[in-house]
Amino acid sequence: MAIFSQRLAIFGMLAMILVAVPGRAQAPTEARKVEATIRAAFAAAERGDMAALDTLYAGDSLTVFEGAGVNNGWTDYRDNHLGPELKEMKEFRYRPIAIQAHVSGNLAWATVQYALSAQMNGRSIDNFGRGTVILEKRGARWVVRHTHTASRARRPSDPPMPPSNGR
Repeated sequence: MAIFSQRLAIFGMLAMILVAVPGRAQAPTEARKVEATIRAAFAAAERGDMAALDTLYAGDSLTVFEGAGVNNGWTDYRDNHLGPELKEMKEFRYRPIAIQAHVSGNLAWATVQYALSAQMNGRSIDNFGRGTVILEKRGARWVVRHTHTASRARRPSDPPMPPSNGR
C-alpha cells in the first residue's frame, strides 16, 4: 500500500506541474515583451528618436523621477528635460546592462542597471546607474508609466558599457 501511496503522490505532483505550466509560460513571454519595451526606450533615447519614444511612454500619465527631479507627463519630460538634454549631449550612449522584469496582469515592473556616457558642455560623462521602471499593458503592447533612475560616476568595479546591440 505504501508504494501505491508514493506513486499516487508522485502522479499528483506531476499533474499539478502540468496544469501550472501553461499559466507560467505566459509570464516569461510577457516579461520578455516588457524587457523589449525597456530596451527599445533606451535605444530610442540614445538615437534621440522622439517619435519612437512617443509610442513607448504613457503620455500624460507618465511620471519620471531622475535623481531628485520630477517630470509629470511625457510632454513635460520631453520638452523640459529629455529633449533639451539630448540636444546638449554629443556622442551619447545610453544602454541597459541588466533588466529584471516582473509581470502581474496588466502591470509590470523592472529593475535596471545601465550605462550612460556623453560629452556635454566640454566635459565627459561616464556613469553607471540603476533604476526602476513601471509599465502598463495597453492592448497588446507595454508602455512605460513611471521611471526612477539615479546614476553616479563609473567605478572600476562597474560593468562596462554594453555594445550598441544591447548584448
